[in-house]
Amino acid sequence: MRRFSFAMMMLLLIASTASAQRRPRGFTSDPDSWLSAGVAGITGDGVNDGSTASTWDFGNAMNWQYSISLEKTVGSGTSLGLGGSYARIPFVYRGPAVPVINGSGATCTSCEAHLDMTTVVATLHIGAGSGFHQAIEVNGGIVSYARLTSDSNGERLAGGNNIDPVVSGGWGFGYGFDERTQIEFVPEWSLAIHERTGLSNGVRNTNIVRTLKLSFRMGFGARSVRR
Repeated sequence: MRRFSFAMMMLLLIASTASAQRRPRGFTSDPDSWLSAGVAGITGDGVNDGSTASTWDFGNAMNWQYSISLEKTVGSGTSLGLGGSYARIPFVYRGPAVPVINGSGATCTSCEAHLDMTTVVATLHIGAGSGFHQAIEVNGGIVSYARLTSDSNGERLAGGNNIDPVVSGGWGFGYGFDERTQIEFVPEWSLAIHERTGLSNGVRNTNIVRTLKLSFRMGFGARSVRR
């Protein structure tokens, strides 16, 4: 009986010591996660597509892009997450007399057209808090060019369904109405790298896109930390 009581006392002592060593969790004023939605004016160079011997000239015209992201707070004012964007881009399609993809017999050597440009990226965001603050974004992922369509007859053009790697970064400023309601303006610069298949030496295979983005960010939950 004495041995059993002694063993029980030792177990209780060990459990009490372990509990005392375990740091309690506390909560900060930082949101646990962020939802961001934005609209941007974008300009781009265009794409040289060697597989169809065509050029998609964006003409550096200003167009609208819409974006959304969901991020997890990993540190004070720092969050990681996933984001996406979409823009319907007008461009000039130039190339040889390539038939449109539905086999109707129509061709296009130089015509006005539109395409869908969609991105999916992992995103790092730095900057938050009440009042004015700096905002930094670094992104990496993929960009898709799809649904190349002639403006004159609505026919699909060859060269769609291309997916390229893309990286981007930007620095700007934001204003926090409180700890979890923010508005931000961030100029960004993106570089998409197209495949070189069919391109001659010296022909550019990158598409440089410049973005002026205005976004609204809303924080949710409360971030907990070990004290």
